[in-house]
Amino acid sequence: MVDLRELKMTRREFFKGILGAGLSSSMGLLCVNSVLAAPLIQRCSGVLSFYNLHTHERLTVRYMSQSGRLDHRALRRLDYLFRCHFTNTVRPVDRHLYLLLDAVRQRLGATGRPYLLVSGYRSPTYNEHLRRQGRGVAKKSYHMKAKAADVFIEGVSLDALGSAAADFKAGGVGTYRDFIHLDVGPVRYW
Repeated sequence: MVDLRELKMTRREFFKGILGAGLSSSMGLLCVNSVLAAPLIQRCSGVLSFYNLHTHERLTVRYMSQSGRLDHRALRRLDYLFRCHFTNTVRPVDRHLYLLLDAVRQRLGATGRPYLLVSGYRSPTYNEHLRRQGRGVAKKSYHMKAKAADVFIEGVSLDALGSAAADFKAGGVGTYRDFIHLDVGPVRYW
């Protein structure tokens, strides 16, 4: 049993601290505080816009306030848009990926244009299906971890998009014929 006198706090302060700790851990999805996030947040508008090429859904949403607080409803809408279209499976996408996508679009000055989403989250079933088709997808793809997106922006060259993403050194950047792969895994380029 904890003796509150030894901790020099009142019972009220003790329970307030416990409640605060519980709230802060549950708010982890609402606030991003990490070494990776800090330089990205400074470059973000807080608004993302996408067109999913497989589902033909559009979404423009303010996912983050000016103070850096993430909106959990907006994030759920983004997660749904990023779902695996093959199995209709939704996974929470790593919030750093949304920050990276926002910061890249800001850096390019393309805030009026949506990202065209080729691939967001991929279920293991869909990833294996693509591998069997010889699509060259990684066996342990960051898409399956909900940490990657294949995207492009109409009117922006893939070289410019890839270069802007690489400048942040926030994960992997791969240039393909029709899109750029961005992930928030280890920093690497191909």
